[in-house]
Amino acid sequence: MKMKTKILKYTAVAVLILFSACNLTPNLDMVGMFYGQSPRNNVRFEQSLRYNEEHSVCRTLTLPADEYKVYVATDMHIDSTWHNTLMWAEAAEADADAPFALVLGDVINAQGNYPHFLEAVKPLEKPWFCTAGNHDIYFGQWNDFLENVGSSTYYFVAQTPHARDLYICIDTSDATLGTKQLRWLRSLLEEKSKEGYRHIVVFTHTHMFKRDASQGHTSNFSMEETYELTQLLAEYGVEWYLSGHDHHREVTDFKGVKYIIVDTLQDPEPGAAYMIATIGDDMKYQFVEMAGNK
Repeated sequence: MKMKTKILKYTAVAVLILFSACNLTPNLDMVGMFYGQSPRNNVRFEQSLRYNEEHSVCRTLTLPADEYKVYVATDMHIDSTWHNTLMWAEAAEADADAPFALVLGDVINAQGNYPHFLEAVKPLEKPWFCTAGNHDIYFGQWNDFLENVGSSTYYFVAQTPHARDLYICIDTSDATLGTKQLRWLRSLLEEKSKEGYRHIVVFTHTHMFKRDASQGHTSNFSMEETYELTQLLAEYGVEWYLSGHDHHREVTDFKGVKYIIVDTLQDPEPGAAYMIATIGDDMKYQFVEMAGNK
């Protein structure tokens, strides 16, 4: 049985190599999905921190009210169309109570589509903060993400008249933080948890808990890393962990932390939706389904 499994696996890889070599899968580097061509997590983390220093990445947003909204989108997988993303960007920009927006990764589907993503979010003139997903680094595209979108590891503070909220972005695009980013996260949470933030939110791409391997080698954290991360977030008072990746919403409460998976915003996915968070003394959320996809 083991030999049969190996034969099937190697046959599948050979077929993908043949398809890629013969250009039968336009815009897709099928081999790259199995053998990553982007730098690994530790290298990406170091490049993100260097980017933060060189570009003076925003550390504090001054907001006019203690309660505000955040428009959250993920898994646009932009290729040839971006209607849903455009509608989300226009809605976020038009909402005077929403001072910034979050994007949880997989903004493109294949090579050469970062210009399309930037066109889709062009109406969004207020700040938006993004992390990389697995599709964003497939096919050796990490450098393109860094150049077009920016860092994938950073934090910022939402300063209201009477409170401060901390938002931490981590790079989980290959289903692990890596050793260096994990040390950074632990040190940051230890430091910031003493500074009296009203809320602490972590946002990223890869969700917790599921083990269905639907995304191949980027499906989930290892069980050991899941245990360590959930313990870390609970220990330092993180209230929300926002992610995408699975394409279907799910809300799980574990050890005092709310883990929220946001739906895909991909065209023309049935049930495509985004999330609006309302952040005040309490934290609330609602999902908004796209017109025509209900």
